[in-house]
Amino acid sequence: MNLLIEQTINILMDLIRIETVAPPGKNYLELVTYLDKLLTNYGLSTRIIEVPKSIVREYYPEYADYPRYILLAELCNARGRKIHFNAHYDVVPGGSGWLVTEPFKPVFINGRVYGRGASDDKGGVAALVLLAKRLSELRNFHGCIELSFTPDEELGGATGVGYLINQIPKPDYVIVAEPTGLDTVWIGSMGVLQLDVVVRGFPSHASQPWYGVNAFEDGVRIAHSLIEELKSRIENRQFMGERATMTLGGSVKGGYMRNFVPDYFQFSIDRRVLPSEDYETALNELINCIYKLRNSIKSTVDIYVVNKIEPALNAASTLLDKLMKAISNVLHIKPRVSISRTPVDTRYFQRAGIDSLTYGPGNIISAHGADEYVEVSDIVKSVDVYLRLIRDVYDDS
Repeated sequence: MNLLIEQTINILMDLIRIETVAPPGKNYLELVTYLDKLLTNYGLSTRIIEVPKSIVREYYPEYADYPRYILLAELCNARGRKIHFNAHYDVVPGGSGWLVTEPFKPVFINGRVYGRGASDDKGGVAALVLLAKRLSELRNFHGCIELSFTPDEELGGATGVGYLINQIPKPDYVIVAEPTGLDTVWIGSMGVLQLDVVVRGFPSHASQPWYGVNAFEDGVRIAHSLIEELKSRIENRQFMGERATMTLGGSVKGGYMRNFVPDYFQFSIDRRVLPSEDYETALNELINCIYKLRNSIKSTVDIYVVNKIEPALNAASTLLDKLMKAISNVLHIKPRVSISRTPVDTRYFQRAGIDSLTYGPGNIISAHGADEYVEVSDIVKSVDVYLRLIRDVYDDS
């Protein structure tokens, strides 16, 4: 095994062992301190930014007692364009069903490291650490590279990149190292619209249901209308090979005794919104379909928007041509250009008007699942692409 591969494996496994689980946001300082030491040893200037508790409380009040940290590192040997690379270090909970190992006890088997976050996104973090190391070893590097390692992407990113974007000067280009796979570049991401539909009736004993108003039955009518009138229409909409979706009933509540007419019923709607769709139109489409039934049912109906993340798209990118060229020259493949089906932190940079793309090692199918893994060779190859991209950007300057 060559030394570079061995170092990459060791760093990645160290990262996975630190259980940076969000929610609630554990062990963030331990991980940032570990990265800070590595990058300082490579000769980068670093800065640890603590996100104010008031900001955390604003977005995630239940996790306000867990401090958030961002690590910012820089290697600048010239003035001019700045390229920013980002990866998030938080991971989802370990979960169950693991067979190869336990979530936070990483193993290396047949070229893969297994463990929670191996793909999403500690493989990306390891790639940026390796990038920093290799840049620091170049004698003739003349450019300005900034790296950020941020928390809370799994919670929406408001206290990670969402906070960072207002604390630093705007870079010229941004690459976010999410697990796109080496053959895919994401130029945007789908939005998320999550609603709770709350139906309130009137209770009565099940032996005399005519005295009550059955919230469950009225709620089922509403759900049936959404399925019959909207579901196929929504899911026929496509953009760059991805389709919109509507999922009902991920969360369902109501009733408490078998011999009562239920006076309360609640169900959720998860709507994935394409960048080609108008966000407010997507919301109104759902609301109008639900409210059309108000005169035909006896229950009252309330709709609550519980999560709202707008889609994002980098439609005119100078960086895309350069990245596609770098991938082609290094890996000898023609990458696919697509969008992420889930929101990624790239959207914060894109909304700030920065030419930003998502590209990194890992497999999105493996992310969040049992036996999550990343191919170590993909981490090394992604860094080769980043280095070629950096060279091409500064050669054109």
